[in-house]
Amino acid sequence: MTLKTRANFLMVVSIVFFIYSLLWGLAPFAEINISARIILDLADWPIDSISTPLDKNTMWLSAIGAGLLAAVAIFLGRIVVPAIIEGNRSVIRTTIIAMTTWYIIDSIGSIAAGVSSNVLFNSIYLAFVLIPLVFIEKDKAT
Repeated sequence: MTLKTRANFLMVVSIVFFIYSLLWGLAPFAEINISARIILDLADWPIDSISTPLDKNTMWLSAIGAGLLAAVAIFLGRIVVPAIIEGNRSVIRTTIIAMTTWYIIDSIGSIAAGVSSNVLFNSIYLAFVLIPLVFIEKDKAT
């Protein structure tokens, strides 16, 4: 995969993450939070509580999580994508470490909270970020 292809792939991922964060971020707004309820219910498989109103803590933590995801999306699109094109291995390595750290903390916490199905979604998100970042040839990225 060329550096340009890797950068384009990650840009699409960052846009999808940003849109996802906006949909998840609707959780505190009971009148229009169906997208957030679907996202949360999918993460806590099986789908069985879409019609259940979200409690205050779920709304609050969803707002925090959605805001952080939006920040990650912007970071990926505005810092990491240019770093791929420039071949900046330091930014690429740091992103791999940061996303792997998120994955470990989020997945262990999900399992401890009894929502192990979220690990599947975390694995998909991590793969989408790591695919364009790993195995970049050293002569192409120094």
